[in-house]
Amino acid sequence: MKKIKILIIGQPNSGKSSLLNTLIGTRVIISNYPGTTVEITRGKKKVKGFEIEFSDTPGIYSISDRSEEEKVTEKALFEEKADGAVIICDATSLERSFYMLLQVMEAGIPVIIAVNFIEEAERKGIKIDFKKIEELFSIPVIPINPLTRRGIEELLDEITKITKIKSHRFRIEYDDHIEEAIEKISSGITEKNSKRFIALRILEEDKDFYRYLKNPDEINKINYLFENHPDLSKDISITRFGTASFIAESVTSIISLKKERKIKESIDRILLNRKWGPVFTLLFFMVIFGVLLFIGNLIQGYLMDVAESFISYFTRGSQSMPFIILGQGLTGLAIGISVALPYVFLFYLLLGFIEDTGLLPRFIINVERLTNKIGLPGKSFIPLALGLGCTAPAIRATRILSSKKEQYHTAAFFAFVPCSSRIAIIMGIVGFYGGIGLAFLVYITLIIAGLISGFVMKKIFKSEVEPLLLELPEYRKPLIKNVLAKSWIRMKDFVYIVIPLLIAGGIIYGILNAFNLTDVIVRPFSFITTWLGLPDKTIIPLTFGFLQKDLTGAMLLSVIGSNITIAMAPIQIYTFGVAATVGIPCIIALGVFINEFGPKRALLLIISMNLYGIFVAGLIWRIWSFFNNIF
Repeated sequence: MKKIKILIIGQPNSGKSSLLNTLIGTRVIISNYPGTTVEITRGKKKVKGFEIEFSDTPGIYSISDRSEEEKVTEKALFEEKADGAVIICDATSLERSFYMLLQVMEAGIPVIIAVNFIEEAERKGIKIDFKKIEELFSIPVIPINPLTRRGIEELLDEITKITKIKSHRFRIEYDDHIEEAIEKISSGITEKNSKRFIALRILEEDKDFYRYLKNPDEINKINYLFENHPDLSKDISITRFGTASFIAESVTSIISLKKERKIKESIDRILLNRKWGPVFTLLFFMVIFGVLLFIGNLIQGYLMDVAESFISYFTRGSQSMPFIILGQGLTGLAIGISVALPYVFLFYLLLGFIEDTGLLPRFIINVERLTNKIGLPGKSFIPLALGLGCTAPAIRATRILSSKKEQYHTAAFFAFVPCSSRIAIIMGIVGFYGGIGLAFLVYITLIIAGLISGFVMKKIFKSEVEPLLLELPEYRKPLIKNVLAKSWIRMKDFVYIVIPLLIAGGIIYGILNAFNLTDVIVRPFSFITTWLGLPDKTIIPLTFGFLQKDLTGAMLLSVIGSNITIAMAPIQIYTFGVAATVGIPCIIALGVFINEFGPKRALLLIISMNLYGIFVAGLIWRIWSFFNNIF
């Protein structure tokens, strides 16, 4: 079977991930590109006797060395020896898409153009002549829609023939001085292929490509050209952009549309309004909170009934030691799935829906106005938003910030951004047993504790606030299949990592109980539970929770019993929720913290934030107890 290696390249929000999901489904591998923290997604598909390996590169606007994402795409394009590339062009912004296309074509790699969002362009009155694009570039051009599978089979068919595409048919002609410089630099390049691309990258001052020169001093031979081109890199970009603009204009025509107030524009007038935008963002998330709690409680209630029936049936058998320990392991599994699974999966479904509709960037803009008040740079909200899913990759995402001080400052706020596992604690324990009011109060506590911490850290770090540059995608109708696929990809860690830990946690607790070791372990930590006003045994779920937050709910039910309201008062349920959610969430996040900031700074942050969480939870309990005794 012949193998073909294909890169998928496109700008952010161009539909690359949707295309990959449509091509190969959820059978993908997400990993960091070698030597970087930037993720790249890979997957394989067999078509007509070919095994096609797809590599979905990070979304970029051009190939340069200005950002980590651009560097990764450049390396993948030049060093991975791909057989070709599929360039995803946005039909609503062909000019921008063609700029990057021209750069890829200069690399000498066979290219197929896939034009996405055609229906959206038509609604805006943009008509595209695909045949003319094909004639101008002399390469296949395929209109696609990954959501409806339009053009997918045709695209796969063209990919199987990609090695037959001649990559040198179209090229940009720069002015005589630049062409002379390209020729002189090319003559001193050791690499046989892509000499023109390498020469241009050298002229654009990408020092990574200097290694391809036989003699680095060759660059000095073109110094005289700088008299006519003081900024050679800029002049190359202007020529390339002018070519992209001219071609885009020649292949599109604008159809006049009747003037009418569009619903999407009306939504943006509200969501992007400086006064009403934050209000509607808050209201939207309150609705999401209510939906998550209501539906999650229904599912949890049903699963809890099933789990209790299963546990009751299983424990009616032999009372031997191994049987009891195994039963405790299965109890941990059943209860853990009942408490965590409904909220984790529902959260990822809602997150996928918000992403695919185009609402998330608008919410980010509104919340970013708050982050500026506490000294966080605009870009910091991107990793903080990722933290709603999982803290570990969100910590790595802080690398988009310009300094270690900004990264560390932002990372400190992950103590107050509830990941999906902590959301399961708030909903599945506090909300289910204490009611919606207590669950909402935990969120309010997180916000207030985070703001207090933020103002203190603002004084310590004295960070300069940078503006957030964020592209606003069009509003789009989400495809349920795509949302489900993304939710499953995000849920894989829960299925493959958390479920075995749930069983192990139950078994460990069963062993401790069987040998009467629970009290021995709990007693040294009684000062913590005393401060929190909680039963001594709750230290066990709090400790297991640091290993993996999804274990917290299951272990609490294991040590307290399935009817928590008998053993704990509402204020104690609330206090437990705060203590379990404020702080660095798990040992996996600890490992990432150490990798990013070193052991000393990571441990300082983690210890201080977790102690702060315990302090806040205990303080609130004591204040409540004080006023409760008075009144």
